[in-house]
Amino acid sequence: MHEAGWFRTGYCLGLLLRAWRRTVRLEIRRAAKLPESWLLALWHGRIVGVLFERMWTSTVAMASRSADGALAAGALAAVGIRAARGSTGKGGAQALSEMESLVRSGVVQVPALTVDGPRGPWRQVKAGAVTLASRLGIPIVPASFSCRHVWRLRSWDSMLLPKPFSRVVVVFGAPIPPQQLPGDGEEAAREVSRIMVALDRELDLEVAGREWWPEPGAGGAAWGGGKSSES
Repeated sequence: MHEAGWFRTGYCLGLLLRAWRRTVRLEIRRAAKLPESWLLALWHGRIVGVLFERMWTSTVAMASRSADGALAAGALAAVGIRAARGSTGKGGAQALSEMESLVRSGVVQVPALTVDGPRGPWRQVKAGAVTLASRLGIPIVPASFSCRHVWRLRSWDSMLLPKPFSRVVVVFGAPIPPQQLPGDGEEAAREVSRIMVALDRELDLEVAGREWWPEPGAGGAAWGGGKSSES
């Protein structure tokens, strides 16, 4: 299939996502008041729940130049989000520059990156997110979602899909100024990874009563709460 075909298929999936959004009970939490412009950092495997909140907002996201990227770009277009095409393997620097230009010109306010995409390593933040936030002088805001009733795909990212009619909790963590992160880009990226893993863990334990992505030694505290049962 040509790229245009993948884009059209993605657009149809985006329309499905819009309909899917209407079936869930969405709860939004923010650890702090967000500035006008900030960088949204999320895992590839938790993109769907966060997209429920981002629809029709002033956001630009990166999509790779592969067929999968064309599919993603179509889906993003259907929910009102711009796409900059590129990835760590091909065109990434150009896509980051495009995102930077769109933010600086005021066309969009929030650049969004699936920080372990497009193909991993799983749950390891790449340095590009820190680089872009530093260039723009904006904080990184980690985001996640959890839900008691999900489908978990057997994919490299162990993607979580909330089941219809579920309660979906989307959390935006405290803004992280890039200048306060330790060391160089790689070390700073590892610290953002640690914060995001902690956010997932706290949210999962509260909302789902279990960790959807258990990882021994994941520490930190982002959100507290009670337990709930899984079904």
